[in-house]
Amino acid sequence: MDDIVDFMCHPAFYEMRTAVDVGILLFDDLDQFVLPEDYSKEDIWRILISIRKQAAVFIPEDPERETDMWMVTTSSLSFNSEMLEVRSKVESSLERSLREMRGSPFVTRFIERTLIGGLFAEGIVADEDRVHELFIGEAPVSSLDQLVTNYFRLSNECDNLARREVTHGLIENLYYGLIEGVNIAELPERTLAPLDPHLPPPQSQVLMDLVCQRAQESVDDMRFGPVLRIINITWFFRYFNVLPCLNVLVGLLLRNILALKWGLPVLCWLPEGFDPRLGDAPVDAVRHEAVFEHWSTDYGFGFDFTPYFELNVRLYLRELERLAVSITYLEQLNDQIERIFESHINPRQKSILAALCREPGAILRIAPHQRTFRIAYGTARADFLGLEREGYLVREQEGRAFAFRAHPKLQEKIVQLGAAVVDSAEATLAGTAVVVS
Repeated sequence: MDDIVDFMCHPAFYEMRTAVDVGILLFDDLDQFVLPEDYSKEDIWRILISIRKQAAVFIPEDPERETDMWMVTTSSLSFNSEMLEVRSKVESSLERSLREMRGSPFVTRFIERTLIGGLFAEGIVADEDRVHELFIGEAPVSSLDQLVTNYFRLSNECDNLARREVTHGLIENLYYGLIEGVNIAELPERTLAPLDPHLPPPQSQVLMDLVCQRAQESVDDMRFGPVLRIINITWFFRYFNVLPCLNVLVGLLLRNILALKWGLPVLCWLPEGFDPRLGDAPVDAVRHEAVFEHWSTDYGFGFDFTPYFELNVRLYLRELERLAVSITYLEQLNDQIERIFESHINPRQKSILAALCREPGAILRIAPHQRTFRIAYGTARADFLGLEREGYLVREQEGRAFAFRAHPKLQEKIVQLGAAVVDSAEATLAGTAVVVS
Protein backbone atom coordinates (compact mmCIF):
# COMPACT_ATOMS: atom_id res chain seq x y z
CA MET A 1 0.00 0.00 0.00
CA ASP A 2 2.85 2.40 0.76
CA ASP A 3 4.29 1.70 -2.68
CA ILE A 4 0.93 2.49 -4.28
CA VAL A 5 0.60 5.74 -2.36
CA ASP A 6 4.15 6.73 -3.26
CA PHE A 7 3.47 6.03 -6.92
CA MET A 8 0.21 8.04 -6.88
CA CYS A 9 2.18 10.99 -5.46
CA HIS A 10 4.99 10.71 -7.98
CA PRO A 11 5.30 14.21 -9.57
CA ALA A 12 5.13 12.92 -13.16
CA PHE A 13 2.12 10.70 -12.51
CA TYR A 14 0.39 13.44 -10.53
CA GLU A 15 0.88 15.81 -13.48
CA MET A 16 -0.78 13.32 -15.83
CA ARG A 17 -3.70 12.77 -13.45
CA THR A 18 -4.17 16.54 -13.29
CA ALA A 19 -4.05 16.80 -17.10
CA VAL A 20 -6.86 14.23 -17.34
CA ASP A 21 -8.96 16.20 -14.85
CA VAL A 22 -8.65 19.61 -16.46
CA GLY A 23 -8.69 18.73 -20.15
CA ILE A 24 -8.57 15.98 -22.74
CA LEU A 25 -5.72 13.50 -22.36
CA LEU A 26 -5.39 10.75 -24.97
CA PHE A 27 -2.91 7.89 -25.18
CA ASP A 28 -0.59 9.59 -27.66
CA ASP A 29 -0.51 12.70 -25.44
CA LEU A 30 1.63 10.72 -22.97
CA ASP A 31 4.56 11.43 -25.33
CA GLN A 32 4.54 14.97 -23.90
CA PHE A 33 5.30 13.76 -20.36
CA VAL A 34 8.36 12.37 -18.62
CA LEU A 35 7.17 8.95 -17.48
CA PRO A 36 8.10 7.44 -14.10
CA GLU A 37 11.17 5.24 -14.34
CA ASP A 38 10.64 1.66 -15.57
CA TYR A 39 7.06 2.37 -16.77
CA SER A 40 6.01 2.29 -20.44
CA LYS A 41 3.26 4.36 -22.01
CA GLU A 42 1.05 1.27 -21.99
CA ASP A 43 1.68 0.73 -18.26
CA ILE A 44 0.87 4.32 -17.37
CA TRP A 45 -2.23 4.35 -19.57
CA ARG A 46 -3.60 1.16 -17.98
CA ILE A 47 -3.01 2.56 -14.49
CA LEU A 48 -4.64 5.90 -15.37
CA ILE A 49 -7.70 4.19 -16.83
CA SER A 50 -7.98 1.82 -13.86
CA ILE A 51 -7.91 4.72 -11.40
CA ARG A 52 -10.36 6.83 -13.40
CA LYS A 53 -12.82 4.00 -13.80
CA GLN A 54 -13.17 3.79 -10.01
CA ALA A 55 -14.94 7.19 -10.21
CA ALA A 56 -16.84 6.45 -13.43
CA VAL A 57 -20.48 7.15 -14.16
CA PHE A 58 -21.82 4.23 -16.16
CA ILE A 59 -24.08 5.18 -19.04
CA PRO A 60 -27.35 3.23 -18.73
CA GLU A 61 -27.07 -0.35 -19.87
CA ASP A 62 -28.73 -1.79 -22.95
CA PRO A 63 -29.34 -5.50 -23.57
CA GLU A 64 -27.29 -5.74 -26.77
CA ARG A 65 -24.00 -4.22 -25.66
CA GLU A 66 -21.15 -6.49 -24.66
CA THR A 67 -19.01 -3.98 -22.78
CA ASP A 68 -19.19 -0.96 -20.45
CA MET A 69 -19.82 2.61 -21.59
CA TRP A 70 -18.70 5.14 -19.02
CA MET A 71 -17.51 8.69 -18.41
CA VAL A 72 -15.84 10.55 -15.55
CA THR A 73 -17.11 13.86 -14.19
CA THR A 74 -13.75 15.60 -14.37
CA SER A 75 -13.33 19.12 -13.01
CA SER A 76 -13.23 20.52 -16.53
CA LEU A 77 -16.31 18.65 -17.72
CA SER A 78 -18.30 19.55 -14.60
CA PHE A 79 -17.39 23.23 -14.86
CA ASN A 80 -17.99 23.51 -18.61
CA SER A 81 -21.30 21.62 -18.44
CA GLU A 82 -22.54 23.84 -15.63
CA MET A 83 -21.39 26.97 -17.47
CA LEU A 84 -23.27 25.85 -20.57
CA GLU A 85 -26.43 25.17 -18.57
CA VAL A 86 -26.28 28.51 -16.74
CA ARG A 87 -25.79 30.50 -19.95
CA SER A 88 -28.46 28.55 -21.89
CA LYS A 89 -31.33 28.48 -19.40
CA VAL A 90 -34.62 30.38 -19.47
CA GLU A 91 -34.26 34.00 -18.31
CA SER A 92 -30.50 34.04 -18.85
CA SER A 93 -29.30 37.24 -20.50
CA LEU A 94 -28.82 35.44 -23.83
CA GLU A 95 -32.27 33.87 -23.72
CA ARG A 96 -33.95 37.21 -23.04
CA SER A 97 -32.07 38.83 -25.92
CA LEU A 98 -32.94 35.96 -28.27
CA ARG A 99 -36.61 36.32 -27.41
CA GLU A 100 -36.51 39.95 -28.53
CA MET A 101 -34.20 39.49 -31.51
CA ARG A 102 -34.94 36.12 -33.05
CA GLY A 103 -35.97 37.70 -36.34
CA SER A 104 -32.58 39.32 -36.85
CA PRO A 105 -30.37 38.01 -39.68
CA PHE A 106 -27.47 38.03 -37.21
CA VAL A 107 -29.32 35.41 -35.16
CA THR A 108 -31.31 33.43 -37.70
CA ARG A 109 -28.14 32.53 -39.56
CA PHE A 110 -27.30 30.28 -36.60
CA ILE A 111 -30.38 28.19 -37.50
CA GLU A 112 -29.20 28.08 -41.12
CA ARG A 113 -25.65 27.11 -40.12
CA THR A 114 -26.98 24.32 -37.92
CA LEU A 115 -28.99 22.91 -40.80
CA ILE A 116 -26.08 23.20 -43.26
CA GLY A 117 -23.81 21.33 -40.83
CA GLY A 118 -26.47 18.65 -40.31
CA LEU A 119 -26.91 18.21 -44.06
CA PHE A 120 -23.15 17.92 -44.48
CA ALA A 121 -23.09 15.14 -41.88
CA GLU A 122 -25.77 13.42 -43.98
CA GLY A 123 -23.47 13.61 -47.01
CA ILE A 124 -25.46 16.50 -48.55
CA VAL A 125 -23.66 19.67 -49.63
CA ALA A 126 -26.13 22.57 -49.51
CA ASP A 127 -25.67 26.03 -50.99
CA GLU A 128 -25.75 28.61 -48.17
CA ASP A 129 -27.46 31.24 -50.31
CA ARG A 130 -30.18 28.79 -51.33
CA VAL A 131 -30.76 27.73 -47.72
CA HIS A 132 -31.14 31.39 -46.79
CA GLU A 133 -33.60 31.98 -49.66
CA LEU A 134 -35.72 29.06 -48.46
CA PHE A 135 -35.55 30.33 -44.89
CA ILE A 136 -36.99 33.69 -45.91
CA GLY A 137 -39.82 32.09 -47.87
CA GLU A 138 -38.73 31.08 -51.38
CA ALA A 139 -40.80 28.20 -52.80
CA PRO A 140 -39.01 24.80 -53.00
CA VAL A 141 -38.26 23.48 -56.50
CA SER A 142 -36.30 20.29 -55.70
CA SER A 143 -36.29 17.46 -53.16
CA LEU A 144 -33.40 19.13 -51.31
CA ASP A 145 -35.32 22.41 -51.23
CA GLN A 146 -38.34 20.58 -49.83
CA LEU A 147 -36.19 18.90 -47.17
CA VAL A 148 -34.78 22.27 -46.09
CA THR A 149 -38.27 23.78 -46.00
CA ASN A 150 -39.58 20.84 -43.95
CA TYR A 151 -36.73 21.22 -41.46
CA PHE A 152 -37.47 24.91 -40.93
CA ARG A 153 -41.19 24.16 -40.47
CA LEU A 154 -40.49 21.42 -37.90
CA SER A 155 -37.93 23.60 -36.15
CA ASN A 156 -40.62 26.24 -35.74
CA GLU A 157 -42.94 23.65 -34.15
CA CYS A 158 -40.45 22.52 -31.50
CA ASP A 159 -42.04 24.70 -28.80
CA ASN A 160 -45.26 22.72 -29.08
CA LEU A 161 -43.52 19.37 -29.52
CA ALA A 162 -41.54 20.00 -26.31
CA ARG A 163 -44.78 19.64 -24.36
CA ARG A 164 -45.01 16.01 -25.45
CA GLU A 165 -43.26 13.00 -23.97
CA VAL A 166 -40.39 11.69 -26.07
CA THR A 167 -41.68 8.41 -27.52
CA HIS A 168 -41.15 6.31 -30.63
CA GLY A 169 -44.15 8.10 -32.09
CA LEU A 170 -42.66 11.57 -31.62
CA ILE A 171 -39.35 10.52 -33.18
CA GLU A 172 -41.15 8.91 -36.13
CA ASN A 173 -43.28 12.04 -36.60
CA LEU A 174 -40.09 14.09 -36.93
CA TYR A 175 -38.77 11.68 -39.53
CA TYR A 176 -41.96 11.56 -41.60
CA GLY A 177 -42.27 15.34 -41.32
CA LEU A 178 -38.79 15.72 -42.79
CA ILE A 179 -39.37 13.41 -45.76
CA GLU A 180 -42.83 14.77 -46.65
CA GLY A 181 -42.76 15.61 -50.36
CA VAL A 182 -39.09 14.55 -50.62
CA ASN A 183 -37.88 11.95 -53.10
CA ILE A 184 -35.46 10.10 -50.82
CA ALA A 185 -33.85 8.38 -53.81
CA GLU A 186 -32.45 11.77 -54.89
CA LEU A 187 -30.56 12.20 -51.59
CA PRO A 188 -27.11 10.62 -51.07
CA GLU A 189 -26.73 7.84 -48.54
CA ARG A 190 -24.50 8.89 -45.68
CA THR A 191 -21.40 6.91 -44.74
CA LEU A 192 -21.25 5.84 -41.10
CA ALA A 193 -17.95 6.05 -39.24
CA PRO A 194 -16.56 2.59 -38.37
CA LEU A 195 -17.15 1.64 -34.72
CA ASP A 196 -15.93 -1.12 -32.46
CA PRO A 197 -18.09 -4.24 -33.03
CA HIS A 198 -18.92 -4.35 -29.31
CA LEU A 199 -20.62 -0.96 -29.57
CA PRO A 200 -23.54 -0.79 -32.00
CA PRO A 201 -26.90 -2.34 -31.08
CA PRO A 202 -28.23 -4.22 -34.13
CA GLN A 203 -31.83 -3.04 -34.32
CA SER A 204 -33.58 0.28 -34.74
CA GLN A 205 -36.09 -0.70 -32.06
CA VAL A 206 -33.31 -1.05 -29.47
CA LEU A 207 -31.83 2.31 -30.46
CA MET A 208 -35.22 4.03 -30.20
CA ASP A 209 -35.74 2.49 -26.75
CA LEU A 210 -32.35 3.80 -25.61
CA VAL A 211 -33.02 7.31 -26.94
CA CYS A 212 -36.40 7.43 -25.15
CA GLN A 213 -34.75 6.15 -21.97
CA ARG A 214 -32.12 8.93 -22.05
CA ALA A 215 -34.89 11.47 -22.57
CA GLN A 216 -36.47 10.66 -19.20
CA GLU A 217 -35.16 13.18 -16.67
CA SER A 218 -35.88 11.01 -13.64
CA VAL A 219 -33.69 8.12 -14.86
CA ASP A 220 -29.96 7.79 -14.24
CA ASP A 221 -27.28 9.25 -12.03
CA MET A 222 -27.70 13.00 -11.41
CA ARG A 223 -24.11 13.59 -12.55
CA PHE A 224 -25.26 12.69 -16.04
CA GLY A 225 -27.07 16.02 -16.36
CA PRO A 226 -29.21 17.50 -19.15
CA VAL A 227 -26.36 18.76 -21.35
CA LEU A 228 -24.60 15.39 -21.35
CA ARG A 229 -27.92 13.62 -21.95
CA ILE A 230 -28.54 15.80 -25.00
CA ILE A 231 -25.04 15.13 -26.34
CA ASN A 232 -25.52 11.40 -25.76
CA ILE A 233 -28.92 11.36 -27.52
CA THR A 234 -27.62 13.23 -30.58
CA TRP A 235 -24.67 10.79 -30.60
CA PHE A 236 -27.09 7.93 -31.36
CA PHE A 237 -28.42 9.74 -34.42
CA ARG A 238 -24.98 10.83 -35.62
CA TYR A 239 -23.31 7.40 -35.47
CA PHE A 240 -26.16 4.89 -35.95
CA ASN A 241 -29.08 4.39 -38.30
CA VAL A 242 -31.91 4.78 -35.82
CA LEU A 243 -34.16 5.60 -38.80
CA PRO A 244 -33.95 4.74 -42.52
CA CYS A 245 -32.32 8.09 -43.36
CA LEU A 246 -31.80 11.72 -42.27
CA ASN A 247 -30.80 10.62 -38.78
CA VAL A 248 -28.61 13.65 -38.03
CA LEU A 249 -31.44 16.07 -38.86
CA VAL A 250 -33.89 14.14 -36.68
CA GLY A 251 -31.27 14.24 -33.90
CA LEU A 252 -30.96 18.03 -34.26
CA LEU A 253 -34.72 18.51 -34.01
CA LEU A 254 -34.91 16.20 -31.00
CA ARG A 255 -32.01 18.14 -29.44
CA ASN A 256 -34.06 21.32 -29.78
CA ILE A 257 -37.15 19.68 -28.30
CA LEU A 258 -35.21 18.41 -25.27
CA ALA A 259 -33.44 21.75 -24.79
CA LEU A 260 -36.84 23.48 -24.64
CA LYS A 261 -38.34 20.75 -22.45
CA TRP A 262 -35.46 20.99 -19.95
CA GLY A 263 -35.35 24.79 -19.82
CA LEU A 264 -32.22 25.36 -21.94
CA PRO A 265 -33.68 27.18 -24.99
CA VAL A 266 -30.41 28.85 -26.04
CA LEU A 267 -29.03 25.42 -27.03
CA CYS A 268 -31.59 25.38 -29.87
CA TRP A 269 -29.63 28.14 -31.61
CA LEU A 270 -26.25 26.42 -31.51
CA PRO A 271 -24.82 24.14 -34.21
CA GLU A 272 -24.41 20.55 -32.98
CA GLY A 273 -21.51 18.31 -33.86
CA PHE A 274 -18.45 19.16 -35.89
CA ASP A 275 -16.81 17.99 -39.09
CA PRO A 276 -13.21 19.14 -39.69
CA ARG A 277 -13.85 19.29 -43.45
CA LEU A 278 -16.33 22.14 -43.03
CA GLY A 279 -13.64 24.69 -42.28
CA ASP A 280 -13.98 27.38 -39.59
CA ALA A 281 -12.68 24.64 -37.32
CA PRO A 282 -12.42 25.14 -33.54
CA VAL A 283 -10.11 22.12 -33.31
CA ASP A 284 -7.80 20.64 -35.93
CA ALA A 285 -8.92 17.55 -37.84
CA VAL A 286 -6.13 15.35 -36.45
CA ARG A 287 -7.12 16.12 -32.87
CA HIS A 288 -10.78 15.59 -33.60
CA GLU A 289 -10.02 12.23 -35.22
CA ALA A 290 -7.91 11.23 -32.22
CA VAL A 291 -10.81 11.89 -29.86
CA PHE A 292 -13.09 9.83 -32.10
CA GLU A 293 -10.64 6.92 -32.11
CA HIS A 294 -10.37 7.10 -28.33
CA TRP A 295 -14.05 6.82 -27.47
CA SER A 296 -15.01 4.48 -30.33
CA THR A 297 -12.57 1.68 -29.48
CA ASP A 298 -12.63 -0.68 -26.50
CA TYR A 299 -9.06 -1.21 -25.30
CA GLY A 300 -10.16 -3.61 -22.57
CA PHE A 301 -11.72 -1.10 -20.18
CA GLY A 302 -15.01 -0.45 -21.98
CA PHE A 303 -15.73 2.79 -23.86
CA ASP A 304 -14.54 5.97 -22.12
CA PHE A 305 -16.83 8.75 -23.33
CA THR A 306 -15.19 11.49 -21.24
CA PRO A 307 -13.15 13.02 -24.11
CA TYR A 308 -16.19 12.89 -26.41
CA PHE A 309 -18.39 14.76 -23.93
CA GLU A 310 -15.61 17.20 -23.10
CA LEU A 311 -14.94 18.02 -26.76
CA ASN A 312 -18.64 18.52 -27.56
CA VAL A 313 -19.30 20.68 -24.49
CA ARG A 314 -16.39 22.88 -25.54
CA LEU A 315 -17.70 23.10 -29.09
CA TYR A 316 -21.09 24.16 -27.71
CA LEU A 317 -19.41 26.80 -25.53
CA ARG A 318 -17.52 28.09 -28.54
CA GLU A 319 -20.71 28.43 -30.56
CA LEU A 320 -22.47 30.04 -27.60
CA GLU A 321 -19.71 32.65 -27.50
CA ARG A 322 -20.20 33.34 -31.19
CA LEU A 323 -23.91 33.78 -30.56
CA ALA A 324 -23.22 36.15 -27.67
CA VAL A 325 -20.99 38.27 -29.94
CA SER A 326 -23.76 38.44 -32.57
CA ILE A 327 -26.27 39.50 -29.92
CA THR A 328 -23.96 42.22 -28.62
CA TYR A 329 -23.52 43.76 -32.06
CA LEU A 330 -27.20 43.43 -32.82
CA GLU A 331 -28.00 45.38 -29.67
CA GLN A 332 -25.59 48.08 -30.84
CA LEU A 333 -27.28 48.11 -34.23
CA ASN A 334 -30.72 48.44 -32.62
CA ASP A 335 -29.47 51.35 -30.53
CA GLN A 336 -28.30 53.10 -33.70
CA ILE A 337 -31.62 52.39 -35.42
CA GLU A 338 -33.47 54.01 -32.50
CA ARG A 339 -31.27 57.09 -32.71
CA ILE A 340 -31.52 57.48 -36.49
CA PHE A 341 -35.20 56.68 -37.00
CA GLU A 342 -37.24 59.09 -34.96
CA SER A 343 -40.61 57.31 -35.23
CA HIS A 344 -41.58 54.70 -32.69
CA ILE A 345 -40.89 51.20 -33.98
CA ASN A 346 -41.27 47.92 -32.14
CA PRO A 347 -38.51 45.27 -31.71
CA ARG A 348 -39.87 43.20 -34.62
CA GLN A 349 -39.71 46.21 -36.92
CA LYS A 350 -36.15 46.82 -35.78
CA SER A 351 -35.35 43.29 -36.97
CA ILE A 352 -36.74 44.19 -40.41
CA LEU A 353 -34.46 47.23 -40.63
CA ALA A 354 -31.55 45.17 -39.27
CA ALA A 355 -32.15 42.63 -42.06
CA LEU A 356 -31.90 45.46 -44.59
CA CYS A 357 -28.65 46.62 -42.97
CA ARG A 358 -27.22 43.22 -43.79
CA GLU A 359 -28.85 42.92 -47.24
CA PRO A 360 -29.94 46.39 -48.44
CA GLY A 361 -31.46 45.02 -51.66
CA ALA A 362 -33.30 42.11 -50.02
CA ILE A 363 -36.93 41.27 -50.76
CA LEU A 364 -38.78 40.82 -47.46
CA ARG A 365 -42.00 38.81 -47.06
CA ILE A 366 -44.62 38.65 -44.36
CA ALA A 367 -44.86 34.86 -43.89
CA PRO A 368 -41.23 34.26 -42.78
CA HIS A 369 -41.49 37.23 -40.39
CA GLN A 370 -44.66 35.70 -38.96
CA ARG A 371 -43.03 32.28 -38.51
CA THR A 372 -39.85 33.69 -37.01
CA PHE A 373 -41.62 35.70 -34.31
CA ARG A 374 -44.56 33.25 -33.97
CA ILE A 375 -47.17 35.96 -34.27
CA ALA A 376 -50.50 36.24 -36.07
CA TYR A 377 -50.38 37.02 -39.79
CA GLY A 378 -52.23 40.29 -39.19
CA THR A 379 -49.61 41.39 -36.64
CA ALA A 380 -46.77 40.53 -39.01
CA ARG A 381 -48.50 42.40 -41.84
CA ALA A 382 -49.00 45.44 -39.60
CA ASP A 383 -45.24 45.54 -38.87
CA PHE A 384 -44.49 45.93 -42.60
CA LEU A 385 -47.33 48.30 -43.37
CA GLY A 386 -46.29 50.53 -40.46
CA LEU A 387 -42.77 50.83 -41.90
CA GLU A 388 -44.28 51.48 -45.34
CA ARG A 389 -46.36 54.36 -43.94
CA GLU A 390 -43.23 55.86 -42.41
CA GLY A 391 -41.60 55.80 -45.85
CA TYR A 392 -39.01 53.14 -45.00
CA LEU A 393 -40.36 50.35 -47.22
CA VAL A 394 -41.85 50.02 -50.69
CA ARG A 395 -44.58 47.43 -51.27
CA GLU A 396 -44.61 45.11 -54.27
CA GLN A 397 -47.10 42.50 -55.44
CA GLU A 398 -46.07 38.83 -55.78
CA GLY A 399 -49.15 37.06 -57.08
CA ARG A 400 -51.68 37.41 -54.27
CA ALA A 401 -49.03 38.16 -51.63
CA PHE A 402 -47.10 41.29 -50.70
CA ALA A 403 -43.31 41.70 -50.73
CA PHE A 404 -41.31 44.69 -49.49
CA ARG A 405 -38.02 46.39 -50.30
CA ALA A 406 -36.13 49.25 -48.72
CA HIS A 407 -37.30 52.63 -50.03
CA PRO A 408 -34.65 54.08 -52.40
CA LYS A 409 -34.15 57.06 -50.08
CA LEU A 410 -33.58 54.68 -47.19
CA GLN A 411 -31.02 52.43 -48.86
CA GLU A 412 -28.03 54.76 -48.59
CA LYS A 413 -28.74 55.44 -44.92
CA ILE A 414 -29.24 51.71 -44.28
CA VAL A 415 -25.96 50.81 -45.98
CA GLN A 416 -24.01 53.35 -43.93
CA LEU A 417 -25.71 52.26 -40.73
CA GLY A 418 -25.13 48.56 -41.20
CA ALA A 419 -21.68 48.46 -42.78
CA ALA A 420 -19.61 49.35 -39.73
CA VAL A 421 -21.59 47.15 -37.34
CA VAL A 422 -21.77 44.16 -39.70
CA ASP A 423 -18.07 44.30 -40.59
CA SER A 424 -17.08 44.59 -36.94
CA ALA A 425 -19.39 41.73 -35.90
CA GLU A 426 -18.21 39.37 -38.62
CA ALA A 427 -14.53 40.17 -37.96
CA THR A 428 -15.04 39.36 -34.30
CA LEU A 429 -16.91 36.15 -35.10
CA ALA A 430 -14.13 35.04 -37.45
CA GLY A 431 -11.65 35.45 -34.62
CA THR A 432 -13.72 33.68 -31.97
CA ALA A 433 -12.20 30.29 -31.15
CA VAL A 434 -11.86 27.75 -28.39
CA VAL A 435 -8.65 25.96 -27.51
CA VAL A 436 -9.17 22.23 -27.05
CA SER A 437 -6.30 20.88 -25.01
